[in-house]
Amino acid sequence: MTRKTRIHYPGAFYHVMLRGNAKQTIFHGKDDIKRFEEILSQGLGKYNLRLYAYCWMKNHVHMALQVSDIPLAKMMQSLSQRYTGWFNHQYDRIGHLFQGRYKAILVDRDGYLLELIRYIHLNPVRAELVTDPIEYSESSHGAYLDPEKSSRWLSIDPAFKLFGQTQEAAQAKYLYFMGQPLEKEHLELLRKGSAEGRILGDDDFVQKALKQAGATVVKPVSDIGLDTLTVLVAEKYNISPQDIISKSRGRSAVEARAVIALLAVEGTRHTLKDVARYMERETSTMSKLVNKLRDKKAKFSVLREKIKRLTEEIVGVRPA
Repeated sequence: MTRKTRIHYPGAFYHVMLRGNAKQTIFHGKDDIKRFEEILSQGLGKYNLRLYAYCWMKNHVHMALQVSDIPLAKMMQSLSQRYTGWFNHQYDRIGHLFQGRYKAILVDRDGYLLELIRYIHLNPVRAELVTDPIEYSESSHGAYLDPEKSSRWLSIDPAFKLFGQTQEAAQAKYLYFMGQPLEKEHLELLRKGSAEGRILGDDDFVQKALKQAGATVVKPVSDIGLDTLTVLVAEKYNISPQDIISKSRGRSAVEARAVIALLAVEGTRHTLKDVARYMERETSTMSKLVNKLRDKKAKFSVLREKIKRLTEEIVGVRPA
């Protein structure tokens, strides 16, 4: 299978994951971490990147990185090659240390950067290594609690200011934010992305990101209106359009709502924001519905065929 092209444009944010080959250990102790950080800090300076958050686990790492005009791949290739060379020499071993290519999910700064920072800092808690992230020293969580102790290669201020204008206000809001549970849907999005496993953001962000990166954006252009789309989908589900637009949590209404959003963003000129506005809901809420539907569609052939048929009959577009 052909690898998807990395999406790059100046200022882009990424959730970067680098894993040990076959889940093998990449850090045996403090000296290994110290060397990894030395190579990383040199790479951040050389390739002009900013690191907003990190967590070093025994067999993998998580980072929130922002690039400039130099693609992320330059720094990541240098980091993995140099650290592998040092690690192999240190432990008298040969071969690959890391699992193939690093994974990088392009993240919408406005919608998901804070969620990403929390996700990264809570990784040791989810792994049941600690009960409080402050107990885990190999992450940037401690620096957010006390910015004066931050490493020179860690960019705390830009992200910290998203929580508050003063240090006291930012710390209080950050601590409160860290104490809120991450929804299961958000966990999956932060791990995998929401668009072909490489972008995390709403439909508008995805389209803009692809255009900025010079990638080809292929989208059907049906002119069907949201009113008409809703009426036709309602007929297929044997419910009224009012049931779909209402706050009803009935199974048919919820699925029909998700189907309308999916057909709109994949088969028309409408964006997810357009659908959310039409249904008087938050864009994030509609995004969750669409992603749940996509997951179910991937797992269940009956639903997949049903949506394919609806797409052809209602929108008039033959799915790829």
